Amino acid sequence: MKVGLDALTLKAVSLDPLELLELTRAHGLEGLHFSARLLEGRDDAYVDRLSEEAEARGLYLELAGAGVNPGQSGRTVAEMVAEWKPLFALAQRLNAPFLNTCFGLLKERTFTVPTLAVQIELTIEVLRALSMMAAEFDAVITLELHVDLTSLEIVRIIEAVDSEHVRVNLDTANALGLLEDPVDAARALAPYVHTTHFKDTCIYPTAEGYNWQGGAPLGRGLVDLPAVVEILYRANPNVHLNIEDSGGFIPIPMYDEAFLGSFTDLTPTRMARFVRHLWRGEQQVRAGLHPRPEESKDIDWATIIPGRLQYNVDYARRLRDETVARASTTANRS
Repeated sequence: MKVGLDALTLKAVSLDPLELLELTRAHGLEGLHFSARLLEGRDDAYVDRLSEEAEARGLYLELAGAGVNPGQSGRTVAEMVAEWKPLFALAQRLNAPFLNTCFGLLKERTFTVPTLAVQIELTIEVLRALSMMAAEFDAVITLELHVDLTSLEIVRIIEAVDSEHVRVNLDTANALGLLEDPVDAARALAPYVHTTHFKDTCIYPTAEGYNWQGGAPLGRGLVDLPAVVEILYRANPNVHLNIEDSGGFIPIPMYDEAFLGSFTDLTPTRMARFVRHLWRGEQQVRAGLHPRPEESKDIDWATIIPGRLQYNVDYARRLRDETVARASTTANRS
């Protein structure tokens, strides 16, 4: 289990991939997850240098690739697949076997044309085609839990595609954006998780539903990160923990009938667990641990997020080390 950096954490800071790689090393991290878009316009010499620098420092690389839901853009399955072709060659050149993608965001859940069910079927078609291309390059496409699909919906997609070259990127905080407990999501997805966006967050009620925050200092939000890491380590000791942190929030329309109607796997038990998080989040906000929207807009996130990066690094590494040591002790006793 290695700890790395999701470059989205530093989106407010203008750094190119080589600079991000140097920052990764400087903070004692072991890898970097970044968007392939950051390499647009870079020549072959730059790409080769990035690959060589990462290899020389023993750092893994992961790429965020293109989309997989044709319903998002109106493009055909063939057009979506074609967009991925150059990404596989780039990933191979960088020795970056994981290419991340996502279904969309919560707005796709309430589309009437195409419906959510149709979008999911089209996405399965895209991923099946991509899985064959990924196999040629010995790559793995990781579908992220992205405040778009529930963990059980993602499980159904992964099982329908039925390929070891299509797996999961678990964002540890995003389940709270879709009425779901993060530990429940980790349990459901653990058999398929190869990498993560390692994140904490807070949610709290609003007149329209609730707000989901883009991030929080690790261990200070609502996500039971020790439980999540334990679950993931048991399923895959080689999973990557890529730290993600950001400011701002997304309003979740929990009282909207179309939004609620999009959930076919929401049970009273799951809803009760979620409401408990909502109550706890309200207490944390009242205690001043997290900003409300009106406060968030006045915060200099470009300074705050990089400023707490080393704290997040220390937390993630300590939690990883404790989890590995506990598993080793248990194995030795048995």
